Amino acid sequence: MESNVGMSFKQALIIFAFITVIIVLLVFVASSTVSYLDDTEAESDDVTEITNTVFNVEEENKSFLAETLPDSIVKLLDVGMTDSIPSQLLRRKAYVTSYNRETRCPNWVAWRLTGEHTDGPYNRKGVPYYDDDGIAIGIGRVTEETQKGDYFADMECEEPRQSLYDWSTEYNMSHGHMCPAGDNRWDKEAMNQSFLLTNMCPQDYDLNGGGWKKLEDKCRKWAERFGEVYIVAGPIFRGARHKKLGEILIPEAFFKVVLCMKGEPKAVGFIYENDSQSQSMYDNVCSVDEVEAVTGMDFFSALPDSIENEIEAKANLNDWK
Repeated sequence: MESNVGMSFKQALIIFAFITVIIVLLVFVASSTVSYLDDTEAESDDVTEITNTVFNVEEENKSFLAETLPDSIVKLLDVGMTDSIPSQLLRRKAYVTSYNRETRCPNWVAWRLTGEHTDGPYNRKGVPYYDDDGIAIGIGRVTEETQKGDYFADMECEEPRQSLYDWSTEYNMSHGHMCPAGDNRWDKEAMNQSFLLTNMCPQDYDLNGGGWKKLEDKCRKWAERFGEVYIVAGPIFRGARHKKLGEILIPEAFFKVVLCMKGEPKAVGFIYENDSQSQSMYDNVCSVDEVEAVTGMDFFSALPDSIENEIEAKANLNDWK
């Protein structure tokens, strides 16, 4: 009996020691878990603070885009399209653009050009123009990720968006302004905003500096002669397959339509191939109706039908002399 009792006492000691070790281990694990959770919450707070900081910067930058074209002008410039075409409308001081997240190009860019806007003290060599606080006027705060040379990523644009790093010298493509810098010399903000990527398409280098530039110059002459003109320009994509510059689809051609309401209303259209061949406005002139047939868009739809139908059927450059 004594021997059996002795063995029971020893067993009890062993069991007590084992339970003590288990309790100590449990207390240690619980303490470590609380410490880990505290650290995790702290890290989460840090991430939230960083996220909020980035978000606030983006919201802050949007305040720099507050001054935009008046509603009355935007209504006249509005372009009708089918709902199947992705479109995010972005209003700027001098123009409005419809961005397409699938092509990563604007569907169209539209603006009112007056005689007073055809010249001014601000040119592209001064871009970007900064205010006294070092903020790019009309753009907001810029970083190496949002600015490269004269060009700005459009942070108001929905993703996927054009990237500064999509652009290269491949395919002999240049930054093709739809609303040209030369139409925005009247204002620092307008000039800066003309260099947003949502105003850009990959455009053949020779076209950009050749026939397309001559057409831009002619539009400025028309604005001086008639006082003001309304212009819509954009890319033309043909077929289902397209070359890419980075992730940007390269258009096969470009269109431009011009409306003048001074005196006898008139309108004219142009289509230019996106290549290096020599092209003149006289070879590429067409009616607005023809541009609408190619693009599937409806231009200047705010006009009374009697005026719209008449002027969009004509393509007579003699009316613009």
